[in-house]
Amino acid sequence: MRKIKNFRINLRIKEILSIIKKLVNVVELSVELEEEARQCYCFYSKFLVPSVVYETFSKEMLPFVYEKDVPSKWLAESVFFVTIGDNLCEKYEKDEETFGEHTGKIISAVAVDALEQSKNFIQRLISNEAQGENCEISRSIDIPPRLYETAAGCVPADKIAISAKDGKLNPRYSECGLFYWIPSKKKQKSRS
Repeated sequence: MRKIKNFRINLRIKEILSIIKKLVNVVELSVELEEEARQCYCFYSKFLVPSVVYETFSKEMLPFVYEKDVPSKWLAESVFFVTIGDNLCEKYEKDEETFGEHTGKIISAVAVDALEQSKNFIQRLISNEAQGENCEISRSIDIPPRLYETAAGCVPADKIAISAKDGKLNPRYSECGLFYWIPSKKKQKSRS
């Protein structure tokens, strides 16, 4: 089991603004709303606590089976939990209107991008480990809510303050997924 807390993620302001457009249902953000979003992004980004815990299991030692999008040849799977913590939501609840009427939507956009960047971080880590074993990894597969508690029984999600109960993860901005390890295709030497 590997656990990593407080790693650095680079939020993408353009992505956050794009998410906000969808949430407020506009084609273009007003200058005021964009400025609000930038100020909110700068203020609330310091309350993110990205954390991940994961474990890799060989095919023979799997603690549970979830067979969605299974590659034809695979050797192992890495099951992970990732979160950005509760601090962001707690701070927002204390001062909901600090940045105007759309503060909640801006917070959601920041949280969505932070969680996405955290998943990208774990993907790079696991990919590097797999390469060391002459493997590559599949795309991230979301584990369905009905298996959260089972997954938490195999990978200690509580080590990063995630709890799984009744098909829900807490904190709100948390995810559970897996990557399959697939043997790398050996490059053929060209014959002259």
